[in-house]
Amino acid sequence: MKKRLLIRLFLLLPTLLLTRCQSTSSPEPGVDVVVTVSGSSALRELEPGLLLGANLGAWVSNTKLGATTQDLFKALRPSVARFPGGNMSNNYCWVTQKVSGNDHVQWDDWSWGIDVGQYVAFLKAIDCVPMFSLNPFDHTIDGEAHSAVSEAADLARLFVAESFAGAYYEVGNENDGSWNPMLSINEYTDRFILLMTAVKAVDSSARSMGPVVSGYNMTWINGFLNRLQSLGALDLLDWVSYHHYGGWISNSNQNGIDLNDPQDFGGELETIRNALASRGLSRVKIAVTEMNAAIWDEGCTRGQFTIEQGLWLADALGVSLMKADAANVWIHLHPGADPHSLIDDGATPPRPTKNYWPVALPAQTLSSSDAAVPVEVLAVTLDAEPSVVTGYAVRKSDGSLGVLLINKGDRSLEVAVDLPASPRGVTARRLGRAEYDAGSGPAQLSVRVELRRATITLPATSMAGLEVR
Repeated sequence: MKKRLLIRLFLLLPTLLLTRCQSTSSPEPGVDVVVTVSGSSALRELEPGLLLGANLGAWVSNTKLGATTQDLFKALRPSVARFPGGNMSNNYCWVTQKVSGNDHVQWDDWSWGIDVGQYVAFLKAIDCVPMFSLNPFDHTIDGEAHSAVSEAADLARLFVAESFAGAYYEVGNENDGSWNPMLSINEYTDRFILLMTAVKAVDSSARSMGPVVSGYNMTWINGFLNRLQSLGALDLLDWVSYHHYGGWISNSNQNGIDLNDPQDFGGELETIRNALASRGLSRVKIAVTEMNAAIWDEGCTRGQFTIEQGLWLADALGVSLMKADAANVWIHLHPGADPHSLIDDGATPPRPTKNYWPVALPAQTLSSSDAAVPVEVLAVTLDAEPSVVTGYAVRKSDGSLGVLLINKGDRSLEVAVDLPASPRGVTARRLGRAEYDAGSGPAQLSVRVELRRATITLPATSMAGLEVR
């Protein structure tokens, strides 16, 4: 009996080996990576312009907000624009257009910069809505007392009068940072309640945002949520907002741009989402109101204005599409020597920096011409690790698809994109090292289409945007 069984196994062995070999996946001939875009169901629906939000600064001259700048902003497709920008938010009095140091003693005239009226006019010109960082501190200017609560309510009245009901209001900026006037978590939360109660009394549709921490600081986020809950004020909160920078690059370390960081960023967003859900706050959304590839220490230029910085920006926007509800790249208008800047306002007229295009290509790929029109986020699977290639896709309101692909590796890849249906046509643009260094914007990329498959050659360290009709 045993002998017969051994004979049968011996005879079956070639068949078993053949079956085993056939079931083992292997790269398709001539293809390095297969990307599959699912059209069966949408993962989520969102307004892409919120993920492409703009960061403005009160330090920008109004003379820089002309037609050229407006067109550059529109091409980035934001539907919200944040003001007055960064750390000065806690030291800015919008009523007098004055700015102080952290001690709030001496107040300097900033009438040379953008005031709220000019900000509103610019918003209307680029078809955006306000996101304003409120100063949470009472202050005294020229002997006159200024109430932070009263000024927040007055700003809400102004926005409503300008047809901006439902504007976004952050309370403070990076309130956990020693570089700003300091409040404890409880003190900050109490100020948040006072200011947002006043704002919502004027505009019940206003959207509140806090605690605006400088990074992934769950101590502050949880402490803020716990304090709101203990005071019975959770209903006041609409958005949790925080900032994400990919790293700290200094002459005192060897850090560079980390192209794996966007995936860590995605993990942060999931943790915050879970923290909200555990409190029954699934309605509360998440905004990353500042993000960029790194913060640079003074005197260090390593990694600045490199294609790696551009790939980080595109990949972080893709991760935001999957896991965030709003995101603003830091910063749009600023002198071109600043590696965070997207538009060089030191030029006349302002012109794009090298980092403008890595934001513009994803923006145009993942939204319609009107970025306030929602898109459906589609599932994308790749037979490659995210350390090598990442991909993101949306279905737009007209039924067309946008597919963003990012090659982080040092070699060119043949990428086959399997689509939900046979397309009428596919066009593609690429942005690689040559285009980035030239600052010339994306170049056309040839696409080979056969049935439901579109195949492209994705150069090393590059990104591509596919428009599928």
